[in-house]
Amino acid sequence: MPDKIPISICVDIEPDTRCIDPRERVPWTGFEELHPYMNRQRELLEKATDGAVRFSWNLRLDPQIEHVYGTAGWAVERYMSLFEALTAEGDEIGLHPHAWRWSEKEDCWIGDHDNDEWIEHCVRLSNRAYRECFGKAPRVFRFGDRFMSNRIMGLLEELGILCDLTLEPGHAATRTLSTDERTTGWIPNYRRVPHAPYRPSRRNFRRPGLRTFRKLWEMPASTGQPRGIIPGLPYPAPRWLTMIIGFPFPAVKQIFEQRLSDVRPHIVALARTDVTRNPFTKERLDLFFDFLLTHPERERFMFVTPLEALKELAGETFNFRQAQNQAPRPTSLSLTRSR
Repeated sequence: MPDKIPISICVDIEPDTRCIDPRERVPWTGFEELHPYMNRQRELLEKATDGAVRFSWNLRLDPQIEHVYGTAGWAVERYMSLFEALTAEGDEIGLHPHAWRWSEKEDCWIGDHDNDEWIEHCVRLSNRAYRECFGKAPRVFRFGDRFMSNRIMGLLEELGILCDLTLEPGHAATRTLSTDERTTGWIPNYRRVPHAPYRPSRRNFRRPGLRTFRKLWEMPASTGQPRGIIPGLPYPAPRWLTMIIGFPFPAVKQIFEQRLSDVRPHIVALARTDVTRNPFTKERLDLFFDFLLTHPERERFMFVTPLEALKELAGETFNFRQAQNQAPRPTSLSLTRSR
């Protein structure tokens, strides 16, 4: 029987806009709308694959959220019932901090990637807020804007993170992902990052460790090289593109098929919770799920969390028992309000 194909759909739970107004506590309407949408897709995928479907949700609990909403755990307090429902389904709740720092002098948000101390503060504060909200340590992590460094990878290992989803293979180094935003430093070069999961070298997080490696796993997002003229993308298309649900569907479809041709195929697809808020990205979201439901290989698909995908791909090399021991039990999880 052909191997199953693990597919991890990883959604970043965050405000509907990136540079949010620091004077207004706006509800996260995208999350409110996407939650029931994903539940409907869960039911359809379960019928199509004859198996349980679990998603991964990576949550903003960082200094930007604390600055605007008064507490880093605001979203858990506001949407506690939604998180309880996701956990009951067996979904993974991970961390997704950004490096946004408010500048009073410039009256704007700055993505401060050149400030090691600030980056570490963002990660530690997010980790602490997660523990206060859920009573458990986070197991899955994805830094915002695909930023990573050896220092932060070491910190994730120290904090007990089991799987990082930050890296996006093929992408060159860049100053920013959006020219109308203020940033410092560089987002690293990921041209030589493997597509397959690996345990990072202690010297270079972008490469698998040979003799010495970290305890956590890197599970890069699925990326590919779209070809031809694709409406919604410049021509020629970017050399490498990440599978972000809401991007032009022909490009996402090409990336999906490229990764299915790997020796041991798996998919890590990304999305933001605001994907339903725009009619164009909502249409692309619908097309993506319709594509999954009618794909000729759909009987091989297994929609799982990143840790479950690692168990399938890495087998005994991945310490799944450790992951299970750290997991909140869906039947007994009690979400607590962050202090």
